[in-house]
Amino acid sequence: MILRPLDKARRGPGPAAPSREEGAGTSVPRLFRWASARVVAAVLCGAVLALTLPPFDILPALAAYSGLALLAAAGDACARRRIWHRAALGAAFGFGFHLAGLWWIGEAFLVDAEKFGALLPLAVVGLPLLLAPFHALAVALAGFAPRGFARRTVALCAALALTEWLRGFAFTGFPWNIPAAQISSWLPLVQPAALVGVAGLAPFAVLLGCLPALLLAREWRVSGAVLALTAVIAAYGANRLTQEAQPLDGARVRIVQPSIPQNEKWRASSRADIWTRLLDLTAEPGEDGTRPPVVVWPETALPFIYRTPSLEQYDLARALGPGRTLITGAVELERTDAGERATNSIFVINEDGERIDRYDKAHLVPFGEYLPFSGVLSWLGLDALAAGSSEFASGDPRDILQVPGLPDARPLICYEAIFAQPSGGNRPKWIVNLTNDAWFGDTPGPYQHLRLVRLRAIESGLPTVRVANTGLSGLIDPYGRVMNEILLNQLAFRDISLSESVSTLYSRVGNGPFFLIVALLLAWVASRRRFAG
Repeated sequence: MILRPLDKARRGPGPAAPSREEGAGTSVPRLFRWASARVVAAVLCGAVLALTLPPFDILPALAAYSGLALLAAAGDACARRRIWHRAALGAAFGFGFHLAGLWWIGEAFLVDAEKFGALLPLAVVGLPLLLAPFHALAVALAGFAPRGFARRTVALCAALALTEWLRGFAFTGFPWNIPAAQISSWLPLVQPAALVGVAGLAPFAVLLGCLPALLLAREWRVSGAVLALTAVIAAYGANRLTQEAQPLDGARVRIVQPSIPQNEKWRASSRADIWTRLLDLTAEPGEDGTRPPVVVWPETALPFIYRTPSLEQYDLARALGPGRTLITGAVELERTDAGERATNSIFVINEDGERIDRYDKAHLVPFGEYLPFSGVLSWLGLDALAAGSSEFASGDPRDILQVPGLPDARPLICYEAIFAQPSGGNRPKWIVNLTNDAWFGDTPGPYQHLRLVRLRAIESGLPTVRVANTGLSGLIDPYGRVMNEILLNQLAFRDISLSESVSTLYSRVGNGPFFLIVALLLAWVASRRRFAG
């Protein structure tokens, strides 16, 4: 049933004999069943693709893209309204992928289930529905390519690369579980991110996933090209991973993971215990009897609004001791002419407990830290999605956080680290990423988050100090390797040494190579003569 439409597609343009589905007398129920079966199959293919993501890391599940390519080809041969049919298949595929890959977001609604539990189905299903149109657009656009399975498959790879790049910034952006993450279980495959960026890996990831379909369709030349490209990328990545990250002299840091469950984090009765835990982990000598000069706590680590002078200031100064500095996440409240302003911030605090630098989170989480289209959604009664956090205000983006005794750092809070960072300009020497993934418990969420941060470390060539409330914490070197990892829900600290940054092509030229790759693929699709393996 599948091979017959594929053979028609490979023969190129020209009249085709009407299929049974298109023939006279085709009943509406039969046409509906035909379309419904393919849509269900597309949802299942999308769900299978989610198995490529951590913590599963089943790389062969990438072949789900082959299922999408075959379903689209069958639709091209049989459907009466091909573009709309392709869009429906793409939407179904995207919905299945995001539902299976992002279901864990619902865990956050169970932290205060009495208040937010009723909204869990809306969040778990609603987010995949919002993201599905990106896949729908890609699959529909690929249908405008000249006929032929190889051409339309390559066009699909280019279109998906573009729409996944678009997903990184459209409507505030959500580049989660992008194609590069789907091949990241084998670290050599993602090392070219240093050259072409994380977005530049998308065409290759989708092509690799379509390889079984290309072989099935007997597109030998394109299949051979994909295999050769995979071999070159694997060899390049393996060779790059033979390099050791060079330590940065004197740059020692302590990362503190307090492991505080989210349902206890803001309880007034837990405040003293949390504060004591943070201070004890800060003051404790390391295995060598020393204490690094810089300590890093996670996002919103301070269990109160930090003010000076105060008893808390003197407690912190004693725990730090002479010559030590703290980098911590905090919620800050300020009074302005417009009223009270809350920010999700990073403070740099010196040995006297005084704040000497600050960064306010610039890229807030929609529905988590603010309510987009608040007027309309509040009128609909959906303001509860951001209750308690809709007052957060975004800060100004900045590249540099100044930390005494260390080179300049790039401050990133929570999921800010999954976005491509600007190239050129003031280039920092390392990244400090503070996060609180306790909202999502022991689900795939924290593992996926860490993997995305690792990809950005490779892309930028910057070592990344990642400190999470409940994990996963550690040092990520410029090649994406995690050192000194603190596991999920583990109460611990690690004393680490920063490594030198490495220069990457992406950090100098940005997304130029990505657009060049997509342009070359589209040029091949448009200019080649009728192509058969």
